[in-house]
Amino acid sequence: MGKPQTAESLSDIVRAEMERDLLSGRLAPGTVLDERSLADRFGVSRTPVREAVLFMAAQGLVNVIPRVGVVVPKLGIKELLGLLEMLAELEGVCAKFAAKRMDTTQREEFRAALKACRAAAKADDHKRYGDANARFHAAIYAGARNEWAAHQVKALRLRCAAYQQSRFDLPGRLLRSLDEHEKIASAIDSGDPEAARMAMQEHISVGGQDFAEFVSSLNPNLLADPA
Repeated sequence: MGKPQTAESLSDIVRAEMERDLLSGRLAPGTVLDERSLADRFGVSRTPVREAVLFMAAQGLVNVIPRVGVVVPKLGIKELLGLLEMLAELEGVCAKFAAKRMDTTQREEFRAALKACRAAAKADDHKRYGDANARFHAAIYAGARNEWAAHQVKALRLRCAAYQQSRFDLPGRLLRSLDEHEKIASAIDSGDPEAARMAMQEHISVGGQDFAEFVSSLNPNLLADPA
């Protein structure tokens, strides 16, 4: 007979589900929730829900507003640009470490993820490519062997996930992403940390005309009102 789940383990389950909803876009910026509805959804008491919400609030993933509820915060353009800049830097660090530390088993998964990206791009399947892209980056985080860096990257990705849902729908972006993946993979496979870092930063960063196109593709309802 299994052990009863503690409030802490239930809180972890609720948090993991909410984070998945953030990544998928189900919990979009501006969404308002309340502890009771969350407790009903997950079939738990309000205590683990409250603990999960407080943990996520400390990470900036949700805001707890008195007499309103739990709110998924909207980002302004300046905040979004700042997040993407930091994401590019940290993803670059992970690629740099992976070029030095990735073992044989991790390299096999990395190459399989790249192969999946190629197949999805060839089929022009944006959904499959999005899944393969996530797998490709996850393989790099694992190969970096630095849990602190990987944790920070995942937190930043959660913050801006809703704003990147349709990034592969931009004209030419899917094939450009694949080309950038090939450059990253080449640098990692050749054991060139600096080339891997630079290729990853170029892959993640959004600047100039690219950023203008990126912003124009966003649902304006997801953006915070200008201050």
